[in-house]
Amino acid sequence: VPTQVFGYGGEYYLADAYNQQVLHTDNVFNAPAAWHPVGTELYRPHAIATDGTIFLVVDTDNDRIVTYTKTDTGYQVVETIDNVGVRPHYTVYDAATAQFYVWSSMTGTMYIYKRAPGGMNLVLKRAAVIKDLDGCYTRSFTIDGGTIYFPSMGRGAIYAVNKRNFRVRAVYPVCSELAGMVQILHVQNYFYLVTSTDAAGDQSKAKIVRASSLLNFEDGCYEDIIGKFGDIDGIPYYITQLDDGHFYTPVIVGKIPPYICRFDIENDEITNVVHMKYAY
Repeated sequence: VPTQVFGYGGEYYLADAYNQQVLHTDNVFNAPAAWHPVGTELYRPHAIATDGTIFLVVDTDNDRIVTYTKTDTGYQVVETIDNVGVRPHYTVYDAATAQFYVWSSMTGTMYIYKRAPGGMNLVLKRAAVIKDLDGCYTRSFTIDGGTIYFPSMGRGAIYAVNKRNFRVRAVYPVCSELAGMVQILHVQNYFYLVTSTDAAGDQSKAKIVRASSLLNFEDGCYEDIIGKFGDIDGIPYYITQLDDGHFYTPVIVGKIPPYICRFDIENDEITNVVHMKYAY
């Protein structure tokens, strides 16, 4: 169950959650055997971020984060920080504030870290609690200017939160078809919503949909665009735009082994779709 493809400086990284590791390669088209471990002392890691100096991994089911640095001989652990909420699920490096945002998926807490000046260790700057999301499974967040969007599977709604003070600005319920939310993205003129199930937990109802307004995910005035990605066999998970300009998502839980889907969004159109299906 790979959950995220990440990239930096010509290197690609994969959160290989259920094999308890993070992998890297210099060619995203490489078959799995050609990917190499960054870290293996992990338990279901889900996401990765970097500020260009350290790589932060959310070690989800160990309730911690682990940071690494790249050396001439590979990747080395810089530090391990325990007790980062419950099941930290997602992380982003926010260049605007030079801080790592780390989300505890079960406690509604955002842990914000900044690298110590001239060093590689992290300093906790803030642990901001969103009370409405405490105890409600929420798998990711998206920073969009001064707003952070949280697609809360546990609440069946998307929360728009002020980035500065973490007050809830608005709540956008979604219809039952979209309840199993994984991620919300704002790209060009649309909000894109990735789901893994409907409200009943049916994985065959996994979707990628989009709408020009968050209100439309409740009233049904959204566009189901999963067909624009070709014959996707499985469930897309986190979508990440890398520094090569392409978007990437792992596709999991299908009839065939997991694979990576790469695509572009040009003038609000899904283009250049490539399915990297591997021979295992």
